[in-house]
Amino acid sequence: MKRTYQKQITKKQSAVKNLLIFSTALCLSLFPTISISQSRLAIVIDDVGYRPKEDAAVYAMPKEISVAIIPSAPYAKQRNQQAMQQGRDVLIHLPMQPMGNHKIESGGLTLGMTQQAVRERVQNAKQVISSAIGLNNHMGSAATADSDLMNKLMTVLKEQHLFFLDSRTIGHSVASKTAKQYGIKALDRHIFLDDSDEFNDVQRQFQQAINYARKQGIAIVIGHPRKNTIAVLQNGLRHLPQDIQLVNIGSLWRGEKIVPQKPFIMLFNATPAPTSVAPFREIPLLRGIPK
Repeated sequence: MKRTYQKQITKKQSAVKNLLIFSTALCLSLFPTISISQSRLAIVIDDVGYRPKEDAAVYAMPKEISVAIIPSAPYAKQRNQQAMQQGRDVLIHLPMQPMGNHKIESGGLTLGMTQQAVRERVQNAKQVISSAIGLNNHMGSAATADSDLMNKLMTVLKEQHLFFLDSRTIGHSVASKTAKQYGIKALDRHIFLDDSDEFNDVQRQFQQAINYARKQGIAIVIGHPRKNTIAVLQNGLRHLPQDIQLVNIGSLWRGEKIVPQKPFIMLFNATPAPTSVAPFREIPLLRGIPK
């Protein structure tokens, strides 16, 4: 008699559990996850690998902040390794020929290079910045406007499975257009944080980036490891509006969707009812309660 009674109780507990699972699943299908509509903000810090103090401040920021490392920089390998350990997205920040007579760092791209020379420069850079998922231009106002050089670059990026981020240092860049012709994902910079290094100017640019993200859905921002830029980012990210989601540059390359930050609120309590857990107690107006 006692065993039969215990079996009945076990069946009731199982039935309650199954009902709870079914009800939760039904609720999830009828009421999708509730979240605030969000726009995406992707921030890339260029010129990493030269300033240990400023680089350290950048690497102390959320890992969604991506870094673009110049291959010839003295701390390039260390910054690449550190970013890899943090799970931070890394780009090769490859020097490219600008307008005028400005010198570029060693290992960069210049007009008139052969296909093999371009290939060797990118391969050498990839050996230093081994965790790179993409490449963007350091300077390069002349290079990114040159169809011949961009065709040669995109040939190599396709071989290396790297995407291209156009820093847009010149208005008539052909880099993104050329990349798409080769089936390479290309992204364009929308906002420069620190064309001016004045604190108020950087702060104004950060707010412009927020406004751009709200209007367009996505804002790709480029800054540099400088004192005022770091100060603005530290404060701005600490008080980032709820409708703005900070994302790494790789998520835009991969076309990932926004992951809602607020979890679904369960409408059912998972705690067992007092009538299903021994010692049982009687509750008025409920049927089937063992006495």
